[in-house]
Amino acid sequence: MASDSAKRLTIYDLARLAETSPSTVSAVLNGSWKRRRISQKLADKILTLAQSEGYSANMQARALRRERSGIIGMILPLYDNRYFSSIAQHFEAQARKRGLFAIVACTNRDPAQEREAARMMLAYRVECLVSTGATDPDTISLMCEEAGVASLNLDLPGSKAPSIISDNRDGARRLTLAILDRLDANGAAQSDGVLFIGGRGEDH
Repeated sequence: MASDSAKRLTIYDLARLAETSPSTVSAVLNGSWKRRRISQKLADKILTLAQSEGYSANMQARALRRERSGIIGMILPLYDNRYFSSIAQHFEAQARKRGLFAIVACTNRDPAQEREAARMMLAYRVECLVSTGATDPDTISLMCEEAGVASLNLDLPGSKAPSIISDNRDGARRLTLAILDRLDANGAAQSDGVLFIGGRGEDH
């Protein structure tokens, strides 16, 4: 059984043990080492060290030795929001139906937390990363591309990966027409007028 100190091992510790750089260790753990022309011998050395130094590193090493990890990830801006919590719930349910293990991370609309969550998920060799409501989706997409991992933007669009966004504009238009029809039927539209309070102009 690995000790507590072994479980807290960092890529800097692994780099020291493998007598190489932290960036090389990171490339091996996130699966991009072949594109960086790191030798098979050094990659095997790092993976063997990672496997012997605790459970977390062992998960990464095992995933890298197989063609598929069976893990799929989602970055979420907020948990205390019915829209996002519902997306996360359905995401996990659909992953289970397909025999995949889902990892969901809340990033609090913080670009630094988004990048860190993406880095960690890529280290665990997620097969696909879904960025939901990300503030900087293109950076995450580029990280995924570098690691050879598929990515998808949900809720907010990006230019580096396929994007799925809600049709909020049409929904708002239909709701507005329904409200105006109801006001008109009651004669309130003429007597009181209608006040519109808009959102941010840069919103999608």
